[in-house]
Amino acid sequence: MPVHSLYDSTSMYHSVRGRSFDDSEPYIPANKQAGRARGLPENNLLKSFAADKEKASSVAKIKVVVRKRPLNKKELAKNEDDIITIDSNSLTVHETKLKVDLTEYVEKHEFFFDAVLNEEVSNDEVYRETVEPIVPIIFQRTKATCFAYGQTGSGKTFTMKPLPLKASRDILRLMHHTYRNQGFQLFVSFFEIYGGKLFDLLNDRKKLCMREDGKQQVCIVGLQEYRVSDVETIKELIEKGSATRSTGTTGANEESSRSHAILQLAIKRSVDGNESKPPRVVGKLSFIDLAGSERGADTTDNDKQTRMEGAEINKSLLALKECIRALDNDQGHIPFRGSKLTEVLRDSFVGDSRTVMISCISPNAGSCEHTLNTLRYADRVKSLSKGGNSKKDILSSTLNLKESTNMPLSSVLPVVTTYEDDMTDTWPDQNERDEFDVSEESYEQEKPSWKNGRLEPYHLSHSEDKFRKANGQTKWKEQPKFDTKISHSDDDLNALLQEEEDLVNAHRRQVEETMNIVREEMNLLVEADQPGNQLDDYVSRLNSILSQKAAGIMQLQAHLAHFQKRLKEHNVLVSSYGQ
Repeated sequence: MPVHSLYDSTSMYHSVRGRSFDDSEPYIPANKQAGRARGLPENNLLKSFAADKEKASSVAKIKVVVRKRPLNKKELAKNEDDIITIDSNSLTVHETKLKVDLTEYVEKHEFFFDAVLNEEVSNDEVYRETVEPIVPIIFQRTKATCFAYGQTGSGKTFTMKPLPLKASRDILRLMHHTYRNQGFQLFVSFFEIYGGKLFDLLNDRKKLCMREDGKQQVCIVGLQEYRVSDVETIKELIEKGSATRSTGTTGANEESSRSHAILQLAIKRSVDGNESKPPRVVGKLSFIDLAGSERGADTTDNDKQTRMEGAEINKSLLALKECIRALDNDQGHIPFRGSKLTEVLRDSFVGDSRTVMISCISPNAGSCEHTLNTLRYADRVKSLSKGGNSKKDILSSTLNLKESTNMPLSSVLPVVTTYEDDMTDTWPDQNERDEFDVSEESYEQEKPSWKNGRLEPYHLSHSEDKFRKANGQTKWKEQPKFDTKISHSDDDLNALLQEEEDLVNAHRRQVEETMNIVREEMNLLVEADQPGNQLDDYVSRLNSILSQKAAGIMQLQAHLAHFQKRLKEHNVLVSSYGQ
């Protein structure tokens, strides 16, 4: 079924351009008469909203979850050992090292997180542990963000792929049951950040502009949002956007995604019940499909343009980590201006916001270094190392993030479980378990796919190709291994990106001028064919046209030569340029 046919109905499709992502309004309950009309006493209505507020405060601002995948067939064939042991919310990595006399010994690395999931945990349980607790609170003017981190082949795609669909299903259930007749609407947008630029994945990769209004609220001009009312429509939109993702070839993946894709589920409602006015944002849930970063040691077989992309990606991941740490520490200043990624997600780091990070790790001995890098990144994000527990324990009980994340999920989400039985046929638990049972084969592949055949074109499987060797930038505690050839400063990167954009604009102007010159040449030829044409006039005008054309080409060539020189200075010139 073509995607465009899904939006023929006005109730299904609604396009919004230039709306502020943080143009939010607080959740306002229906009036007392509406509450009594549904048979709900006024005091019970107030109690239910008070309970929602209490549940919202009990959910941690940031939650770091680690998921371990099982050994795949290739690793079993090589007789690789499982070097990770899990005990409750902690895990231990057993790293084999050599002494000076070449005798082997095992060094243990212990990490503590909010939750550690072993290889037997299904995707349904992952959703219940990570995203499900934050779904109800986005109706209370909360912005939430969920993203996965890990090396290629660690199970990011297998983990992240079903989460947006499961979350949207729960959001629609809440809208149709708990918050029915409240005027809530669900909107979907899908865009990517590539090379510091924004592109709309649901509008033929149209280039977008990011602006700030007088209230310092981020607004993406031209971004299309689609009003949806069922999960199938959301699935079609995700497939459409994922098919246009930016991909490239890296040392580890032939089809690695080189952009950050951001899928946002925004809950809106009309102002004062007036349908004629544009709806305002109440809450938002963002799923970030991060691009593949790599260590300098892993980029030796990549061209220099790919290295440039990797440097930009690493910069954005560092900025994302710093924003999350500042959010968790309740700092007054959030460094969201560190990259385009964090600027776009600014409203997810201020106010009442929640963040979930899923760190995916590989258990085999050959991936030990990458696994440790992933865990160190997650540990820095959460600052929940073994020696830091006492610091968390002295926080006040109302803001104790560690305690709030250890609460039973049943006490966090009674609203969701009350109507779960009404739509069990739309979310079969057994199918989800079967999907995970065959995960050994899925993990073995570069791009795991759903085994029931429903989501084969679901190109978010590219997230497994992204974030390649993503842990390299986190080896700050011991010995940095960044390739000095790509360790550009932020100013150098920004300057090169700006010069690239200037060159593209100059090329565009040259093309427009060339088209005007071609039209003038065609008119000159028509006049030359007319009887009585003046030869001197024809020669003079032709000489002027050719001189104008040559001058434009020389100017563009000079601009290009200057840009090539700048690229050579930073050693990022693509080899295909003919060095």
